[in-house]
Amino acid sequence: MIAKQKEPTRIAAPEEPAVVNDFSIEQRFIEKWGGRVAADFRTRLIVERGTGKKDGSATKPGKKPLSLRLAFLFNLLNYPLFFLGILLVLWLLAEPILQRTLPVDLFQPLQAYSAPLISVLSPAVVGYWTNWLAIKMLFHPRHPNAVWQGLIHARREALIESMAAGIMSSLISPEIVDLYLREEGIYGKLTAGFSSTLEEVFQEAEFRAELKAALFNLVDRLVNNPRTREAVDQYLAQAIEEWRGGSLGEKMIEWTKQFWGEVVRKEALGFLPEVPRIVEAVFPRIEAYLQTLPQKIEAGGPALESLVAGAIIDGVRSLDLEAVIRGQLERLDAAALEKLLTSNVSGELVFIQTSGGVFGFLVGLALIYQPLRLILLAGGVLIWGLYQLTVEKREADRTPK
Repeated sequence: MIAKQKEPTRIAAPEEPAVVNDFSIEQRFIEKWGGRVAADFRTRLIVERGTGKKDGSATKPGKKPLSLRLAFLFNLLNYPLFFLGILLVLWLLAEPILQRTLPVDLFQPLQAYSAPLISVLSPAVVGYWTNWLAIKMLFHPRHPNAVWQGLIHARREALIESMAAGIMSSLISPEIVDLYLREEGIYGKLTAGFSSTLEEVFQEAEFRAELKAALFNLVDRLVNNPRTREAVDQYLAQAIEEWRGGSLGEKMIEWTKQFWGEVVRKEALGFLPEVPRIVEAVFPRIEAYLQTLPQKIEAGGPALESLVAGAIIDGVRSLDLEAVIRGQLERLDAAALEKLLTSNVSGELVFIQTSGGVFGFLVGLALIYQPLRLILLAGGVLIWGLYQLTVEKREADRTPK
């Protein structure tokens, strides 16, 4: 065994009063400069994203389509049609009673005035209320029962599965994310932004001084750790023991290794405390390499962009976003799921109700006034023809010449 050596004196880090044998220097260095690089990189990307927006991105929306304006007018009839239905039901209930209680000379004029109104308004009310009921039956009742459960909630699990799969395949699949990042030039911005950030950081004297101290502390802690000395000693002992000479001269050296092997191990272990001085010697080369690293990153832009793209795509795939979306939807209660599905189409659902009332009213008029049937038919043909002409014109305008 090796005789116990005198513990060598620790070497103080350059420009540091002493070296603490822990991870505090490296940890502070990584936290400080890693956070600095991340913050500067994020700020740079935000600025580039803001300056790279298209000029037309902030323009005001154009004129609303005719269909939206008509739907707005139709929806103004929502409450009138709702209460009209209630009044019609009350009248139908009251009419038999009035027929039996009122004198004939009073009831007949009342019936003569009400009959045409009922004939016209009944289809309107029926059209409105049947559509209203159909929409309600999509979502209500929300919970299972022996009579009826809202169709949406009855197939909740299948709907959630379909929504999650549809969102994943049509909106945020790895291929879609990759295509968007390429079309928007995000990969190039990432490479350029990261290179510029590193260049700014590497130019700071404070960064270089702290990097030197962190490297010195790391090497010093490693070489002066008892476990390191023990591992080096065991490795040298095993290497000397297993070494075999090939030539006659090497054989003679092999036969005498029990004499020189001890010396080699002592010298190697004695040299370990001097290893931190290597940091002082090689650090100028490290600095020179760091100065050229941003240029190397920019020069290898296409290759680096491919690596970044692959990492992002693999990251998106590993997240299993479909499972995340499905899990979030499953956490929603019945009311929250209904709100999610209808919050952006509530006006359109009301239009379904009111349009049923309007079209029912037109049908009622056509039933009473026969000439109106031809007018409505001609109006329908005119609207269809206008639609066909405008669609064909727009399709022709979009076709490249």
